[in-house]
Amino acid sequence: MRLVFFSNDRLEVERVKLALMAASIPCEVRTGFAFGSKFQQLPEAEVWIKRDEDLHQAFLLFFEHNIGFAKRAKELWEHDFSRIAIAA
Repeated sequence: MRLVFFSNDRLEVERVKLALMAASIPCEVRTGFAFGSKFQQLPEAEVWIKRDEDLHQAFLLFFEHNIGFAKRAKELWEHDFSRIAIAA
């Protein structure tokens, strides 16, 4: 089993799990540790894939669907790069 994603946002964890299951990658959600304030409502949750051989496919899925660790920052992609000068 391999840990592929974790977050204290349970909705995001469920989305990752559903995306993996839709791609026929067996996985499970586990409760992780609670970090930060003692007033934090929920501990983080973790998504684990059950077969090591599915790891590569899972990461490709993350990149393809912009989920998990592969989530791209909107600011980076929406930035106007025409104002950047490149030194020769």
